[in-house]
Amino acid sequence: MKTARNLTVLGIGLGISAAVGWLLLKESKRAKEVTRLTIKSQIRSPEPEDYPSIVLPLEALEEKHDTAPAADTADDLTKINDIGPRFAEALAAIGITRYAQLAAQTPEALAERLAPHVNVRAQRIRDRDWIGQAERLARS
Repeated sequence: MKTARNLTVLGIGLGISAAVGWLLLKESKRAKEVTRLTIKSQIRSPEPEDYPSIVLPLEALEEKHDTAPAADTADDLTKINDIGPRFAEALAAIGITRYAQLAAQTPEALAERLAPHVNVRAQRIRDRDWIGQAERLARS
């Protein structure tokens, strides 16, 4: 009796395993087929379409950097507690070189803009009061 039950459970387990394996194999074959898509060229079209130019993020940063104030008019952002040379350099890379510019930011937006350059969370900016310190220094 016990042996028959064990054999039944074993048979059901093997059947389920075989079905799952078959489904996984079928899905992997379908995934391989999807990666073999062929895109036909539109070279033979009578008139090519004009597409708007694409501004890559690096180009946008370079444009902003060109319009940034000169280094002699930049504020010393390292006077703000918790902002060292590395953070000051990252702030300059995103175009923030003045206390007033930093004071106009929100911690979330600032952390997001700094993400490509340094790893800083909005909570750290809020806890260390970068914005408040920048506001006080901009007024003085």
